Amino acid sequence: MTEKLIKIDCNCSFHSSQIEHIRYASGTLELVLTSEGTDKFKVMFDWIHSFRLTDEGDLLKMQEEQNGEMKTGVYIVEKSIYLEWFTNQSAGIHDSEFITHYLIVTSDEVVDVLSSVSPLISVC
Repeated sequence: MTEKLIKIDCNCSFHSSQIEHIRYASGTLELVLTSEGTDKFKVMFDWIHSFRLTDEGDLLKMQEEQNGEMKTGVYIVEKSIYLEWFTNQSAGIHDSEFITHYLIVTSDEVVDVLSSVSPLISVC
């Protein structure tokens, strides 16, 4: 099963973006990204079920599956293996919820987020 990435248009340029900081507290996840040296963006989820951060250099299989099309930005992941794993691990307790797998790709890291709410993306 190959995951499909759907880019979220947020009218922001994540080109050459880097994670400046991550904050997680009480189910809320906030990422502040620096792009093009001075532009800052905040990607915030009011509630998440799970997240993980991986160095993009360790995601060789994912990059191959996406044919090099995995560029910086925020995506929705269809046919998500991570969401499938989470659903299996939670033994169906979230079956009535609509959980989405979001992917935040920066120049150096990839952040996977499983959330029932869409992210709020804003300029800092």
